[in-house]
Amino acid sequence: MTSKRGIFWRLIHSSIRMKMLLYFFLFSLQIVAYTSIFYHMYPILEGKPITWPTSLLFVLETVTTTGYGQLLPFTNQITVVMTILMMITGIILIFMIIPLLLIPYLTLLFQTAPPRRIFHSLQGHVVIVGFDELVKSLVESLLISDLPILIVVDNRETARKAAIKYGNRAYVIWGDYSDPVTWNNAWVKNAGYVIVTGEERVTSSVILGIREMCKGQIISVVDKLAFDRYLRYAGADYVLSPKHVTGKILARHATLTSHVDTIVEETIFDHSNQEMTAPPGEKLRIINIPILPGSHAAGRRLGDLELFERYGIDTLLLSRGGHFLFDPSGEVVIDTSTMLFLIGKVDRIQDLVEKEFLSRDDRNELAIIAGFGDVGASTHRELTDLGIDCVVIDRKKHPVTGVIGNAEDEKTLRDAHIEEAKFFIVALNDDDVNIFATLMARNLNPSLRILARANETVSVEKLYRAGADYVALLPAIGGQVIGGVILSEIADVILDLPNDQKVIRKRMEKGISHPVGWLEKKTGVRILGIEGVSRSVVRPDAGLTPMAGDALIAMGTVGDLKRLIRLV
Repeated sequence: MTSKRGIFWRLIHSSIRMKMLLYFFLFSLQIVAYTSIFYHMYPILEGKPITWPTSLLFVLETVTTTGYGQLLPFTNQITVVMTILMMITGIILIFMIIPLLLIPYLTLLFQTAPPRRIFHSLQGHVVIVGFDELVKSLVESLLISDLPILIVVDNRETARKAAIKYGNRAYVIWGDYSDPVTWNNAWVKNAGYVIVTGEERVTSSVILGIREMCKGQIISVVDKLAFDRYLRYAGADYVLSPKHVTGKILARHATLTSHVDTIVEETIFDHSNQEMTAPPGEKLRIINIPILPGSHAAGRRLGDLELFERYGIDTLLLSRGGHFLFDPSGEVVIDTSTMLFLIGKVDRIQDLVEKEFLSRDDRNELAIIAGFGDVGASTHRELTDLGIDCVVIDRKKHPVTGVIGNAEDEKTLRDAHIEEAKFFIVALNDDDVNIFATLMARNLNPSLRILARANETVSVEKLYRAGADYVALLPAIGGQVIGGVILSEIADVILDLPNDQKVIRKRMEKGISHPVGWLEKKTGVRILGIEGVSRSVVRPDAGLTPMAGDALIAMGTVGDLKRLIRLV
């Protein structure tokens, strides 16, 4: 694919908003051009002087057909012809712009249906089959790279929605999944990756249909991990379950141990392709620290902990009730509704956790898990491995300690000992049930730490309002997991944050002669740490120059991080 052809294709098939901007640009350009031409030609053709404002007035009178004043009559026929041309082209543009201004919904008449094929060749692109919340999260992760993205759906209206959302940032086509022409139109034979989302039967059919023609890696996203072997047999190279990872994340946000692997953010995801850049103890890691009742840190000011001075660990941000505070000041008081995101060396993390964040509460830790599907089962495994007693609430009997019943029922919650529990993990597949169960549990046990799963973005804020301490949005986690596989040779996405912010690790493939301060100014990112074979640095000085082979840990917007990746 040539970049010029790709840019032209995306412009033609851009969103309604982009087409509106294009129409206004053309209209303004026409007015400017005609005003300049008339200003220079009128004195020559008519033998009379004219000013710029009068030229502009004449052009506007012509285009809007409101009539003329003192400039008439014309004595030269070229002036007449030029005026007629202005009238015709002006009317054409006005008939396009007026509906856009006065009747916005009529813009659909100006948008052709999303195309059914890409007319120029694509190479090494990422084909995503389907369009849902997980796909949206995945696309946001992939946008830090220069990989071409193509979304394929089987419904014309869905394709229109996808095209409106992504405009010129991704290609969108539609067609019948069972028709080989659809995959030829998507240049699937040249794709680097094909990600297939959706119901397992449709997924298996798509994979069987494209396996022979696709030379790239096929990633299948499944609702139930039990379907793993069937989809691999169909031809999938990877079978990923966002539910499995979501369960692990819920467990790790519930409690805290001094074992490094239970709190390091990256260990939740598979980064097997990551090259070693530093000795194990010197590697830099992002860690999540929940503030637990009875810990030394609970109720204290952040600055009083002196995390950087005592442990060499820096505070990136904190979250509280779903709201993030970047680069918090030392005056912020951290309580049990707070979660800290820190960066530091692996060999200092255990000492930090034991002294500052482990709970001094000697009570036996009891966790109640509502729902024993893939999310609940994954959470159960993680918590029991940490030595925490678990009680499962589910409508079916399972070979674990549990109560058969409904998590929305007060008696069922009491039978599970909700009032004595320290943790409540709400892992059901219904957001409305999760919200109400959270509300009931918070009222029955105000000191309970509640971790909830959400399937829809709109449910996240409701769960926090109901009393959840942490909410895991399953589609966002799924997008990050899949994005990590695809971007493994480009950069590791460690954290997806609000306001289009991300934290990545990027290994420098070449040396540069500029220091950290220059890199930050040039790209707009914030360099959080440098991890190298000879040294690892948290909060590097602006004058420190990274070397080839170093890994930069950086935070910024998608655009900022893309500039950094291109540069190094």
